[in-house]
Amino acid sequence: MNSYLINFAAYSFAMVGFILTIFFVYKKSINPGVSKKEKDFLKIENTLKLSPVKTIYVIKAGTEKFLIAGDSANTTMLAKLKEETCENNIMESEKIREFEPLKIIKDRLMEVKIR
Repeated sequence: MNSYLINFAAYSFAMVGFILTIFFVYKKSINPGVSKKEKDFLKIENTLKLSPVKTIYVIKAGTEKFLIAGDSANTTMLAKLKEETCENNIMESEKIREFEPLKIIKDRLMEVKIR
């Protein structure tokens, strides 16, 4: 009886190993030409949630950037972004970061104390 259990376990492990090996070989052979560069062709650079359902994405496809809006029902391309626009927006956002809300509140409190 023990030899049957040992044989059953050995054959079961062998079959599971064989099936897993076939699975991994199949997964590797499905896309043999896909390289790291091709996988990074589409990339989400930034997201902005407008509501729990609606989101705006900045997506980079190769060298081009697109502004895309998505919700539970639709996906819409809003605009094709230019590199100049992206660089200007980055510069403007850095200026805005300098004026954080806490800094503004602190400055106003200082003005009130001075009066």
